[in-house]
Amino acid sequence: MEKANCVLCSRETEARIYIHTNSGGFHFSYLQCRRCGLIFLSPRPNKKEILQFYQQDYYGDGLQKFHSWLEAFRLFFAWNRMRRVKKFFSYPGKALDIGCGQGTFLQMLKKEGWECHGTELTLKSASRAFRRGISVSVGEIDESRYPPHSFDLITLWHVLEHLPQPLETIKKVTRLLKKGGILAISTPNIDSLQAKMGGSRWFHLDPPRHLYLYSPRTLAQMIGSLDFRLLKLYHFSLEQNPFGWLQSLLNLSGLPQNSLYMILKNTPSLREACLTVSQTGKTLLLAGGLLPYCLILSLSMALFHSGGTIEAYFRLYDAKD
Repeated sequence: MEKANCVLCSRETEARIYIHTNSGGFHFSYLQCRRCGLIFLSPRPNKKEILQFYQQDYYGDGLQKFHSWLEAFRLFFAWNRMRRVKKFFSYPGKALDIGCGQGTFLQMLKKEGWECHGTELTLKSASRAFRRGISVSVGEIDESRYPPHSFDLITLWHVLEHLPQPLETIKKVTRLLKKGGILAISTPNIDSLQAKMGGSRWFHLDPPRHLYLYSPRTLAQMIGSLDFRLLKLYHFSLEQNPFGWLQSLLNLSGLPQNSLYMILKNTPSLREACLTVSQTGKTLLLAGGLLPYCLILSLSMALFHSGGTIEAYFRLYDAKD
């Protein structure tokens, strides 16, 4: 384990305990920087240790993370994300998706005439996108692989919170993105009512994989320090926010942590090891009753700019602009 610090302030900045939580038999603490308010995990697994938390049960078995019957939803969510991205462009360009997963979003862009590239943490996690014909590099972003300022669009869909050095990654993005290019980021919102109510049982807390937790203010502060200007901030995600409410409420009810998520993932061995038949039945029954209220909560919180997750679009400008 290693000690972490606030990436927005100096190493000497004081931090207070924000929340204690447990995951997988381990105890973790999130700290909050007293100067800027950024929340980060400390101590945290080092570069070698963190890999044990990205094993098969995280990615799902086979070619899909979730059961096949959920693929229609995944395709719709990827299409909807692609539709939002295209609003910032009048013609197809070149895109890099950092942490591209199965490559579904890039597949959608590719069909629209875009040149698409992705990155993934390990060779195993990259194999799904490889099989879909996506050009994927493995590991950290290799700047030598791409010409400087060659991308029109760079995306990090629920990736930024996983990065041990997020500011360094965004600095690489500034060197790869064309001037006037778009950076799109989605991430959990630690300032949301969903996060406050969920507390240590919040679905999007996800220690120790989530190393940093952002609010709209701390996200804009970090990205804005590197010649980016915020263009659009969404507080509603049909893909993330209703489920975030649903799973968090199930967690608070006393059911095993993230029980519904385990049921939906394509990991039958993990589900059988962690959930009894009775717990599975209770999860599904309670989820069915709570779902309509979770949709209403998500829509209401979006109106109050307090979505459980946020999706932000930034444009890169010359420092002299």
